[in-house]
Amino acid sequence: MKYGRYEIIEELGRGTMGVVYKAHDPQIDRMVALKVLREDRVVSQEFVVRFLREAKAIGRITHPNIVTVYDVGQDHGTIYIAMEYLEGRPLNDVIKGRRFPVEEAVNICSQVAEALGYAHGRGITHRDIKPSNIILTPDNRIKLTDFGIARIEDPDAAQQTQAGDILGTPVYMSPEQVLGKTADGRSDLYALGVIAFEMVTGQRPFDGGNIAAIFQSITHQAPPDPMALGGCGSRTLADLILRSLAKKPEDRFQTGEAMAAALKRCLDSDSHPFPEMTRRPVKAAASKKRVLAALAGVLLTLAVAMIGIQMLRKTPPPPPLKHPPWRLRNQPPN
Repeated sequence: MKYGRYEIIEELGRGTMGVVYKAHDPQIDRMVALKVLREDRVVSQEFVVRFLREAKAIGRITHPNIVTVYDVGQDHGTIYIAMEYLEGRPLNDVIKGRRFPVEEAVNICSQVAEALGYAHGRGITHRDIKPSNIILTPDNRIKLTDFGIARIEDPDAAQQTQAGDILGTPVYMSPEQVLGKTADGRSDLYALGVIAFEMVTGQRPFDGGNIAAIFQSITHQAPPDPMALGGCGSRTLADLILRSLAKKPEDRFQTGEAMAAALKRCLDSDSHPFPEMTRRPVKAAASKKRVLAALAGVLLTLAVAMIGIQMLRKTPPPPPLKHPPWRLRNQPPN
């Protein structure tokens, strides 16, 4: 079977929007990953628009950690995108049943953060960051894939997404996505924080028996401390992850570059992952020390006073004077 000039070799996977095949491009004799819009989605103009948006989104960017798009076309009544064929495993397969060492988790997440920073700088928000969209190559490089629901920040284009339309995979969605609010690059960095949490602890920060329970946790519950769950091994990395999972976007990292730099600093035990936040904790610690020192001084003074009182009570009174104290020693009595 062919789509355009591409000869289908085998199916690689299926998603909510399409099917991905391994295919051969005879024109330049190379293998490609061919993503084809599912036939049942073709009847929906909204999904067609989103599918074409994926090609437009990743076709605009060139980055070593983002999959390369070669071509887009139509055949058999549907639409296809020819992309770089990747050798490797999706991160969701690698994560299963293990906890990552800090250095390995930092290496993977910092690559994702840098790729997202690059895309965000060009007006592209992924909005569906999850382990299955991150391919880990044999040489431990990552490739970010599937910009199928990416939002292009094009002021001249009509808004394609309806208000309140919830996109993304529930457990990795940010609070603003759950609430149907506008998602930007900080939503992608939130999802990366969820992935980092999962990598170092072996579990997700928010979970539940159904979507409603998951959404309730995401919007209202504080995530557990990764250090308390074991496996994290780094206080600075744990603090970084918790910052990434802040409910308010303004309390998270504002750019992928900033998050990547902070991740790399986690490997330096003498540095803080986000220097701009070091002043407040240091000041708070110094203030606490001053209060404790003052309290210790008060307690010491009280202790000395109590000892003095006890000693006075046990000391016998002095003997009576033979002569009134005002008489001179050489003055005879009357």
